[in-house]
Amino acid sequence: MIGLEKGYEIIKRIKRLKEGLHGNIEKDFKEMKLTGPQGMVVGILFRAGSLKIGEIATQMELSMSTVSGILDRLERSEIITRVKSEEDGRVIRVTLTESFRQNSAAKFKCIEENWSEKLNLANEEEFEAIVNGLEILEKLLVETKE
Repeated sequence: MIGLEKGYEIIKRIKRLKEGLHGNIEKDFKEMKLTGPQGMVVGILFRAGSLKIGEIATQMELSMSTVSGILDRLERSEIITRVKSEEDGRVIRVTLTESFRQNSAAKFKCIEENWSEKLNLANEEEFEAIVNGLEILEKLLVETKE
């Protein structure tokens, strides 16, 4: 049986990881005046081009209403546009504005390269161990949530 102290150790590590991720993401997007979630949406759109709101929500694992709020702020800042599909007027596609894409492409490439460099500090065996450990922890926490 694993003791309570080991459980606290896991919680402390998760807290430090969350703070580290938040700090890195905040630093990456601060220069562009984007929050972490806004930066994630923009990053997804840089790679995908144009997506439906539901597709963005699925990729981010967020609710449609949360993503819609993020998109509202990005639209007010003229970073994204929403366009009705010509095939089906009920479908709205989200895309980056051309001016934002041109002005930010180099910065996003730099951010992606920075994250790749960080992840490449681990060898293949270490990377697999990290993924496996996180999968186990996710399974333990999600499956026992009820």
